[in-house]
Formats: sequence, structure tokens, C-alpha cells
Amino acid sequence: MPRPNLKLAPRSKPGATHLDSGAASSASLDGWVWAERISVVGLFILAAGYALFVVQDLFVPVVTAWVMGAILRPIAESTERFGVPKGLAVIATATVALLTLLAIVGLLSTPLAYWISHTQELAVLIKGKLQLLNQPLAIFDEITHALSGVSGGPASASPVHYDTSTIINGIVSTLTPVITQFVLFFFAMIFWMLYANKVKDGIARLFSDERARQVARKVLNEAENKVSQYFGTLVVVNLCLAGVAMGLASAVGLPNPLLWAVLAGTLNFIPYLGPAVMVATLFLIGLLTFPTLKGAFVAPLIWIFVTTLEGQFITPTIIGHRHTLNPFLVFLSIAFWAWMWGPLGAFLAVPMVISAVVLKRHLSSYSAVSTS
Repeated sequence: MPRPNLKLAPRSKPGATHLDSGAASSASLDGWVWAERISVVGLFILAAGYALFVVQDLFVPVVTAWVMGAILRPIAESTERFGVPKGLAVIATATVALLTLLAIVGLLSTPLAYWISHTQELAVLIKGKLQLLNQPLAIFDEITHALSGVSGGPASASPVHYDTSTIINGIVSTLTPVITQFVLFFFAMIFWMLYANKVKDGIARLFSDERARQVARKVLNEAENKVSQYFGTLVVVNLCLAGVAMGLASAVGLPNPLLWAVLAGTLNFIPYLGPAVMVATLFLIGLLTFPTLKGAFVAPLIWIFVTTLEGQFITPTIIGHRHTLNPFLVFLSIAFWAWMWGPLGAFLAVPMVISAVVLKRHLSSYSAVSTS
């Protein structure tokens, strides 16, 4: 009689169940540890972001002073080689840079104030030029009419009495923070140019490990050098763009070519956002200057071609592909810091990206050496 083919289940080893359960609990524990770490890091980032937003009146002037100091310090050091004392060289360089900035602001403030004071007239003229958009724009008139009907019509005009003390208090309350931040920026820039090496040594001494001190010093030096090289190159490029903008304004018949040169050279320090504002401004002024819509498009289209050529080919070639930043990362940084700190935040976005890239590279190399 044939024997039945019986297969016996493999006998489990003693303690296997305990090992499996231990491995599962260990994996579960590792998951909770990582979740805890991510939560702590996320809370720290939120707290740091909130602190940067709340105390922006302090951080923005100081960070701007560091950027301007990194740009101007090589100029001051080159002046010292001619026998000029360090303090005098720093103060003279900072003063010349300040006067240049004030001259740029002065050139741009007069037409800007004129456009702001004539906003309604300019809006009527632009609306009349955009005949193709008359139907879509008519909806705003209907909305205004409907809202005035709901509110019971226009309110009767009543004499307005202005209190002189209230006006003075408003002016003082507006100018006081601006003046305070400006003074903080100017003196922080001078002190950084005078004592940058001592400040870097003090930051490096905060680390107990000698190798960590060396890495911190390298990060600070390289970040400053990269920012200085980037903006030094950008100054030369923007001066050339200012000349192109002046020639373009003269060629197409836009008023005040010098104004367009200053505006183009200034706005191009902010990637993406600056050229976009320049194109929009050229289009709006073209609508007010030229009789046809076709003529208003000439200058903006040419400027789009010029800035695309500069941003995608000329500047990366001069700086070098080794120093070229990720365009998407730069765009996100500009969007974030413009939201956080306003126009100055957009200007400071690229230096922050450069510093973050330098810090990441040195930390990666430090970690690789430490683990090997």
C-alpha cells in the first residue's frame, strides 16, 4: 500500500517570532524618530521665518549692508594700495556709492511722482488706446455703477478740514523708520568693510572643532567673494544694458532716453522681475506716446529679445557655467523674499541663494570627510 505524501510544515526556530517582532518594532520606532525630526525641523523653519518677518526692520538693512559691503570692499582695498588709509578709503567708497544711489533715486522719483499724480488721466488715455479691450473693460464701469447704486449714490461733498499737527505726525511717523533703517544700513556697511575679517574670525570661533572653524571661515569668505564677483559682473553688464536702453528709446522715439537707461540698468539687478517691470513700463509709456497699438509693442518686444540674450547667453558666459545658478531656484527665491521683505527682498534673493549654495557644498564635503 503506497504511503501517503505528507509534507510537514518547517519547524520554526526558537526566538524567530521575537526577532521578527523586534525588527518590526525597530522599523516602527525609526519611522517615529524621523517624523519627530521632520516636525522639529519644520517648526524651527516656521519660527525662523516668522522671526525674519517680524524683525525685518533690523534684518533687511543689515543683510543689505553685507551685500553692499561685499561689493564695495574690493574697491576700498584697491584704493588702500595707493597709500590711502583704510578708514578714509572705506568712508570715501561708501559715500560715493551712497551718492550714486541717491542720484538714481532722484532721477527716477520725478517721473514716478508725475505718473502717480496723473493716474486717472493716464488710465483714461490707456483705455482709449486699447480699443480692442473696450468691451472687457466696460465691466468695471458696470460694477462701479452697481456699487454706487447699492451704497445709495455718491455721498454729498462736505468740506474737509485738515489738522496741521496730524499731518506733521503722519510725516514724522513715516519718515522715522526710513531714516532709522537708512542710518543702520550705512553704518553697518562701513563697519563690515572695516572689520569684516575680525567678524569672520569671531563667527568661526563659535565652533569648538578646528576643522569646523576652517569650514566656517571658508564659507564666509567664499560667499562674500561669490557675491562680489556676481554683482561686479552684473554692474558691467547693466551699464551696457543701460546704453542699449538709451539707444532703443532714442531710436523708437520714447521721451527722456536717459531715464530709460537708468531704469533698465537698475531693474536688471533683480532677475526675471526687473526685466518684466521694464517691459510693462515700456508698453504703458508706448501707449501714451505712439498713436497706434502696433507702435507701442515695438520697444517691449525688442527689450524682451535683449534681456533674453543677456540673461541666457551673455551673463552666464561671462560668469562661467560653474557659477551659474539654477534658474528655478532663483525664481522661487525672488518670489519668496519679495513676499517676505518687499522690493529689497527681491534684490537680496540672489545673494542669499549664492550663500546657501556655498554653504551646502562645504557642508556636504565636511560630512563626507567626517564619515570617511
